[in-house]
Amino acid sequence: MRPAGPEAGDNSEAAGQAEERVPVVDAGEETLILGNPQDLERLEQEEQQSDFPGRLWEGFRKRYPKIQAFDSANGCEILTIKPQDIGLLPRENWNYGNNSFLLHGYYNYRYLILARIGDETKGRTRYILGVPGNYYSNEKYMASMFGFPHFVLARKQPSQDGRFGYWYTDVRLENQD
Repeated sequence: MRPAGPEAGDNSEAAGQAEERVPVVDAGEETLILGNPQDLERLEQEEQQSDFPGRLWEGFRKRYPKIQAFDSANGCEILTIKPQDIGLLPRENWNYGNNSFLLHGYYNYRYLILARIGDETKGRTRYILGVPGNYYSNEKYMASMFGFPHFVLARKQPSQDGRFGYWYTDVRLENQD
């Protein structure tokens, strides 16, 4: 029979210290186990892979409605989004989420566009974020001042003036971190 107590050679506490402990955060009612640092590093590396823009775009394609807002000689796919969806883009694009010009266009037309222009097989793909609006010199000045320097006419025009289209800027879907 073994004697009880620490002097009896009970090494369970020492063995527990030798094991790698998983960080734990006490979040009030629920205890959260933080992720394994190696798993998090792997996820960051996957995110940095060159296919990240394609995977991100595929996620958008499944979630948002498509429209044929305009045509492009190189082909295009156009989705309608909302300002809060900008938070799903890489961090460098988040500043557009509270851009006054973008919000003004959204509140007037109730949508924004996110478009993929070009052919991925040839490596010439670009992504644009667009705000519905009309082509007038005062709006051109404001659009440019707020980061939307380009304009494309919409495929379908209202009968009154034929100036409707999208003020747009190029956005990157790759992380720059």
